[in-house]
Amino acid sequence: MNITRGPKKTAIKVGLYGTEGVGKTTFTSKFPGVVFIDTEGSTSHMDVARFDQPKTFQDVLNQVQYVIDNPDSFGTVAIDTMDWLERLVFAAVCEKKKIDSIEDIAYGKGYVLAKDRVKELLALLDQVVAKGVNVVLVCHSIIKKFELPDEMGSYDRYMLKLNEKNIAPLIKEWVDMLLFVNYRTDIVKTSDGKTKGKGGQKRVMYATHNACWDAKNRFGLPDEMPFEFEQIAHLFSEAPAVAEVHVAEPEKQPIQPPPKAVEVTTGGTVPGIGATTKKKEAKKPEITERPDSMKSEDPDKDKLLDKVWQQMLGIGVPDPLALQAVCARRGYYDGDVMPRDYDSEFIQGALIGAWDQVGKLVDSEFNGLPF
Repeated sequence: MNITRGPKKTAIKVGLYGTEGVGKTTFTSKFPGVVFIDTEGSTSHMDVARFDQPKTFQDVLNQVQYVIDNPDSFGTVAIDTMDWLERLVFAAVCEKKKIDSIEDIAYGKGYVLAKDRVKELLALLDQVVAKGVNVVLVCHSIIKKFELPDEMGSYDRYMLKLNEKNIAPLIKEWVDMLLFVNYRTDIVKTSDGKTKGKGGQKRVMYATHNACWDAKNRFGLPDEMPFEFEQIAHLFSEAPAVAEVHVAEPEKQPIQPPPKAVEVTTGGTVPGIGATTKKKEAKKPEITERPDSMKSEDPDKDKLLDKVWQQMLGIGVPDPLALQAVCARRGYYDGDVMPRDYDSEFIQGALIGAWDQVGKLVDSEFNGLPF
């Protein structure tokens, strides 16, 4: 029988959740030797190591197994995001039961079956941790009204955007550290004695439980910290950069050549020369299908996104990354936030209502991109 005393250095299981666009993916990219299991496709424009985007839950299990089999190649594995992985879990349950929706299984038993599949994943991730590789589970947050007993009132509470009865408790219990990220809003008093919110741009993370959010840690972290990786970097050892690994030859997408310039003769003359001048005009690309990053499951938002896409095609810019870059440079959203995650009010007011100005910036951004 062996008995040890004192702290034991092990890999860490981290849960990270927060509002959309707060920079969760960028923060996660700072973990040592991180490789992403990108269920959402949010790292496509980032210089990070990633597996091919999984299409099924089995794809995710296979990618985790690869980390288990090759632990020396990685320092951290991150699943970004868990709420998008949850969709793959539901799809796996439906496929096995030959049904269209998990709600078709009576008495909520479909979610119990989904919970069993998530347990299967966590068991594999336990093996990852045992191999000395950290795990980061990234998730979006949702706000739900929490009713107090005895008619004492209610308040809003931030929660993991997961099935709250079966899957969210499983994740919260499994991780060693659960960090909630949000924008800090300070309440100040005005000259007339009223209160108002001030700020809303400072990003902070919370490491302990609060009535308004779930959080925890086993490392004595402060209750509130700036949302910077340096605040928790001391908990993690450095790891080598992840090298590219080609297990199978991926399907190559055809590369679109740059638009060819066509000459258009004008009738004007250059003063003092009298020669006919020629103006070059870029040929607009053919209409292309709207990408997933500009589609929404919300019908109203999807109509707005389609309007923006048509505006972009109208100026010859078939690339959402140009739009994301402009929004990031102007400080509206982080660069890793896709247009589908923009607020509907922002899409309507800025991207559509002020397209004359925004379109010029997007056009300039696109033409400055390397081909």
